[in-house]
Amino acid sequence: MAVCAYCHSTVVREGDAVRDAGKMSAVLEDHSPIQITTAGMYAGQAFGVVGRIQLRYDDGFWNEWYILFDDGRAGWLSDASGQYAVTLDDGIAENAQPFGRLVPGGRYRHDGQTYSLADLRTARCTGGEGELPFVVGPGWEARVADYRQAHRFLTLDYSDSPKPRRYMGKAVGLEDLKCQLLRAPEQIRRSAGHLRGEASTLACPACGASIHWRPAVAAHLHCPACGTVSEATTSTLEVMDASRREALADTSLALGDQARFDGQDWMLIGLLRQRETDSDETWTEYLLYSLSGRFLWLVESSLGWDKVQVLDTWPEAVSASAVTLDGVAFTRLQAYGAEVVYAAGAFNWRVRVGDRVSLTDYRRVGRGILCCERSRAEITWSMAQRVPASQVDGWFAKGGALAAHATQELKVPAEVAAPEVLRPLAWIFSGVLLLINVPLSFMGGVSSWIITLLALAVLWLPLHTDWFEPRE
Repeated sequence: MAVCAYCHSTVVREGDAVRDAGKMSAVLEDHSPIQITTAGMYAGQAFGVVGRIQLRYDDGFWNEWYILFDDGRAGWLSDASGQYAVTLDDGIAENAQPFGRLVPGGRYRHDGQTYSLADLRTARCTGGEGELPFVVGPGWEARVADYRQAHRFLTLDYSDSPKPRRYMGKAVGLEDLKCQLLRAPEQIRRSAGHLRGEASTLACPACGASIHWRPAVAAHLHCPACGTVSEATTSTLEVMDASRREALADTSLALGDQARFDGQDWMLIGLLRQRETDSDETWTEYLLYSLSGRFLWLVESSLGWDKVQVLDTWPEAVSASAVTLDGVAFTRLQAYGAEVVYAAGAFNWRVRVGDRVSLTDYRRVGRGILCCERSRAEITWSMAQRVPASQVDGWFAKGGALAAHATQELKVPAEVAAPEVLRPLAWIFSGVLLLINVPLSFMGGVSSWIITLLALAVLWLPLHTDWFEPRE
């Protein structure tokens, strides 16, 4: 099948004949640097991009670029919000469960590796161009399940049959692919009117307030004034939810704030207020974007500030009590639910007030908190690192305001508060131990005193060291 780049007619080859299968919708301008004729290298083989389909689901859309290798093989280059993965056809997955029985977090074992279901989507084709290996058109649906394991990427495609096709590959960056013939910034500007991520402003269709927008980066916009939720896939807004919500009290950081750290300039484009579902504890999450294409979260709670990075490389092993990432074991700390109670600004997925997720935190002293976030359709992993308020203050040039800002109280997990809880018990048991053993030590000599001191050390060392933290 081929789609004409000029008139969008779809031509299907059947044997030695071709037929006109109607017109295919034009693809939406998404500021992607990839284009038909882009070339690159993957696993030591050169490839070229020959076609594309654009797929839309409830919370966004992505591209699938059809690629042909010099050795005759074909594959797909997935392009979603600046994240890329290459997958190659690995045949029919005879051992796969039916699509309707799949759930995020489910396991699939193949070629000696156990994969975890990361993303479960039913998407519809909204456009296409170039050469494609099968017939698609408006209304064609793709039912896909994406699995992850470390850097490995596995897709089960149920679009054409109850028995899915299996595609194998890995998450990559364009620099890893050594891509050539990418679209230049001038080409993107001519086609779209602006560059990807370039700051822009749109008027809320409900109240007229200004909404900061980052084209092709964050298309789901929450008006900070009235709460109207809109989608911007071009330079106009489509209202998705016109329900009003109460304004949020002042936050430490505001939409549009700029920062400089990690050698990059950042802008705060979205903020969320989350609430633990089993209590009234709340915290604020700030979404930052860099023109290099990176996203980053800053989380503010009564415990302080955390810098949170969504991981492209997933844990190699996951159990009920621990996970292993890059060969380092993290022990389960706590599990809880969270609900979005406020959202403002721009996001790279569709956020709704009332959205709920399940969170599980894993800790390794000196390495931070590893968090698994699970929703109805997907799972993400992120790494949180504690950052002093004074450092965040410096990043945003707030002149000491953040260090002095009072945040709402957030329950301290029992595992985190353990030293303070155990300290009084340590004093009590130390007193009992000395009361019993000191008289015996006077009679027993040096060895008795050594045993008594060792017993005291066993009581107090867990409060002052990480010796008793789980190891690999």
